[in-house]
Amino acid sequence: MWPSGGSGQEQPPSWPTPGQSPPTPGQSPPPPPSWPPAGQPPYPGPGNAYGYGPRPPRFRRRPRFLGAIIALAVIIVVGVVVGNLGKSHENVSVSVTPFPSGTSASAGHQEPPGRIGSSFDLKDGSGNLYRVTLAKVIDPAQGENQFTVPDAGKRFVGLVFRVKALTGSPQDEDANNNAVIIGSNGQNYAADFDGIAGYTNFDHGAIHVSKGETVTGSVTFQLPKDVKVSTVQWTALSGFGATVEWIGPG
Repeated sequence: MWPSGGSGQEQPPSWPTPGQSPPTPGQSPPPPPSWPPAGQPPYPGPGNAYGYGPRPPRFRRRPRFLGAIIALAVIIVVGVVVGNLGKSHENVSVSVTPFPSGTSASAGHQEPPGRIGSSFDLKDGSGNLYRVTLAKVIDPAQGENQFTVPDAGKRFVGLVFRVKALTGSPQDEDANNNAVIIGSNGQNYAADFDGIAGYTNFDHGAIHVSKGETVTGSVTFQLPKDVKVSTVQWTALSGFGATVEWIGPG
């Protein structure tokens, strides 16, 4: 005979365990045994560790090559920074401070303009020291021949310079680039490249002189007839170095 279910047939029938006699009619069935049996750990459920709740999160380990990539990136950045610092130390320009002859080279300040006939000591790009003198201002000057004439409304002005090599021979110095006239109107006038009577334009402007020797040459300009020579400037390194000045005849 099959055992019937519990009250109202809502519970499953109770089967006797091995070694247990079936209950007599009218007697309440014994309580069901506990599960799992005493002394036996519970079986793990799906996704749970032995029924004690969800598993703790696992920490994923970073791939080994990730650390190597980071280290390589740091090395590259450091190399770029060190390379830029090295270049910044290499590209250091040399500051050339002019000083008039007879004064100390350590004066360290720009001297005031000199008069016609005074001299200034300057250095070229290689550190060779030379002395430049504005010997004469020819105003107006005559062209070197009958075909050399100024433009309409203008006149020739000739500047005569003496250059003496003090230490070594000046390199890359061009009088046509070095010399500039500032007119009474405040305008700068560059060399005209025409020759004037009685002087040569150095070696087409280039200065060639040995140590201890002196060379004389002229630089020609064209100025409007009503503009006077206010200031004469000489800038070393073909116009990119230190500048000295002389006061013009006015």
